[in-house]
Amino acid sequence: MKIVKINQKPQETYYTPLRSLMDEFFNYSPLSRWDDMLSPFESLSADIWEEDNKIFVKMAMPGVQKEDIKITVTGDTISIEGSSKETKEEKEDKKYYLKNFSSYSYSQRFNLPSPIDADKVEAEFKDGVLTVQLPKAKESQSKQIEIK
Repeated sequence: MKIVKINQKPQETYYTPLRSLMDEFFNYSPLSRWDDMLSPFESLSADIWEEDNKIFVKMAMPGVQKEDIKITVTGDTISIEGSSKETKEEKEDKKYYLKNFSSYSYSQRFNLPSPIDADKVEAEFKDGVLTVQLPKAKESQSKQIEIK
């Protein structure tokens, strides 16, 4: 890996209300709000590695409760689904200036390098991070069949 050093010189910036308005005007895009609304549906951070005849999947799932996670293993594929529910507040007289907490769900599917023994899969969820241990299925042995 090559590390490149970037010369960071402090730039003089002058904040003025007019400059802020001009930046906001010229950088405005009607689609920029869609990016903000769809951001929870982007793929989540995940690591997949192999050790001791097992495959591990570690995935960050912020804002999700253990009960709201569904893991499905089929052959050499794992699907992970999660959802976060917005907490309802009784006060309706609030005036929001920004509201990012909302209900959302996401799912991700990974193709694994070998078939998995689905009966021995273990999962742990701690501090917003899901870790799944996927034991590899024993390879089928070739066997010569005697013809009677």
